[in-house]
Amino acid sequence: MKIVLYFIFSMILILINHTALAEQAVHCTNRSSGSQKKCLAVKKEVKGSKRVNKAVAQSQKKETFSPIAPAIKRNSKNNLSNSKSYVLQLLQQLAEQRAISSITPLLHDTEPYVRDATIEVLGQLGAKEAIPSIIPLLKDTNSTVRNKAIKVLVQFRAKEAIPSIIPLFQEKDSDVRIRAMEALVQLEAKEAIPTIIPLLKDDESTVRMAAINTLSELRANEATSGITELLKDNDSNIRIRAMEALGLLQGKEALPGIVSLLQDKDDNVRLSAIKALQDLDAKDVVPRIILLLQDSNAKIRSTAISLLRKVKANEAIPTITLLLQDSIPDVRGNAIAALEELQEENAVPAIIPLLKDGTAPVRLQAMNSILRLQEQELSPHLVSLLHDHDDRIQIRAMELLTQLQDENALIPKKEAITNVLPFLQNNNKSLRHTAVTTLKELQAKEAIPGIIPLLQDSDQDVRLAAIEAVAELQAKKAIPALVFFLKDKEPKIRIGAMNALIELQGKEAIPSIAPLLKDEVIDVSNATKERLSRIQNPLLTALINKTFIVLMVICPILAFLPLFLTGKRFFVSIVFFIASIFFFRLLADISPYYPKFKEGATLGEIYQVVVLFVFAISMFLKFSWYILANAFKRSPDNDKENIFAKLN
Repeated sequence: MKIVLYFIFSMILILINHTALAEQAVHCTNRSSGSQKKCLAVKKEVKGSKRVNKAVAQSQKKETFSPIAPAIKRNSKNNLSNSKSYVLQLLQQLAEQRAISSITPLLHDTEPYVRDATIEVLGQLGAKEAIPSIIPLLKDTNSTVRNKAIKVLVQFRAKEAIPSIIPLFQEKDSDVRIRAMEALVQLEAKEAIPTIIPLLKDDESTVRMAAINTLSELRANEATSGITELLKDNDSNIRIRAMEALGLLQGKEALPGIVSLLQDKDDNVRLSAIKALQDLDAKDVVPRIILLLQDSNAKIRSTAISLLRKVKANEAIPTITLLLQDSIPDVRGNAIAALEELQEENAVPAIIPLLKDGTAPVRLQAMNSILRLQEQELSPHLVSLLHDHDDRIQIRAMELLTQLQDENALIPKKEAITNVLPFLQNNNKSLRHTAVTTLKELQAKEAIPGIIPLLQDSDQDVRLAAIEAVAELQAKKAIPALVFFLKDKEPKIRIGAMNALIELQGKEAIPSIAPLLKDEVIDVSNATKERLSRIQNPLLTALINKTFIVLMVICPILAFLPLFLTGKRFFVSIVFFIASIFFFRLLADISPYYPKFKEGATLGEIYQVVVLFVFAISMFLKFSWYILANAFKRSPDNDKENIFAKLN
């Protein structure tokens, strides 16, 4: 069927060509002699296309394709753009039938675009059998063809191409040399290392960079001397990459070369050298690193601190201490972290002045460092930190007030409360929230008048914190507002208000919170059931739980019981079963110990369905037996008639 379609398609092309030829002939009759020459050229082109199409049609009939390069050549001489389109069309047809034997000869075509397209098609087909024919194209005069050949050979993992790729290092085009090295890396051609090393001295910096990368990837330890020379390269990027490669290839043996770059004129090179030493954990170069603490570049100073901190360089403490006064906040912050680790408690006197630093992150870091080292030294400064102009510092100070009050009484409680109270009216919601929480933890009942208005705060988190606070502080004045919140649109507020009312009223809150049992949000209704079960009498709760267990065992038994009873007992057993199911459902909802059996819970629903199914089976069997028994039961009237008949 496919052959027929190809034949029809080819015939259509022939008819189109005939039509075009006829049109050109008509136009040529009305033109001058010069125009007639052009028309003759067009006729030749049409005839050439006709011959190519005829050749394709014939090859399709045979189901094999003969070499079509001559036809493409004739067509390309007439019209290059049409020829390109024609070649791609034919190659597509050949690719669809995997006619590799007919595609391969096109690798020798005189047109570069034909060779390029042919290599691409062979790569798409995965035609590894064409590797011997592709390798010669590594010497092609066209760079596009050479690059395409390299790409496809790498795709095929053609190690046999390595000897032909190596000579490409002599090409004038730097891109070709770079692509050749990239190909050798992917082919894992370690045998090519001796020929790559000379490229470390290439005039092109991009080639030298590629050579470093290639030798590094191939783990070429024999190239370390050549790479070491590049530490003095004019290109800073080359120096950096050479240093990284030496670190990878030599490890700590590369230290002398890396240390030499600590005095490099380029900031990025010095920074990279420090990072390289940090990766190598180089303790032997500490004196050289200490000198960099006075570098003009802040990043270098900061990175040097990190390295000295990592190697535990205690001899650097005096110089690092001086950097607490550095003009750059990141350097000061890094110095705090280093001194905390190197000096521990002895660093506190030097860090304390930074509680008044001009940058908030530095003040915050100083607070946390002192807290970890000697918290008692921080206590006298907390009150002043509450008046800091940065909200992050104020929030942290309030949090620490609560923490330190639990551990010691260095700060008078009343003083702490007095300084926190103003934050209840702050415009910042985070500060209001933290203030409420802090006053609650401090058990500041004198703060109740200031907390109650926050029950109406615009922020939900602040309202929730206020609700928890009035409950913790036993603020009975807040009960009417809490009852009102039981109808709030936010489920979290309703749950919070319910908890607060239980905390404040105990059992007296039951009438107020009972309507929440029917709340439309299941989380609210479930929370209400759980809270109610907790505030009941413990003995009653225990009785409920034991009864629940008994009912859970009895219900399946009662489901089967009617099957074995008759008369009134049968109906009584059904009533008992229905009652047991009702009480099981009721106790499951109010029991705090079996939440998986509550209404809506999967396990509870499965249990109920199974029990009802057992009851249904029992009823079905019972009624089936009743019907069968009545059907075969003999009538008393019939028995009397039979007796009278026998007597007569």
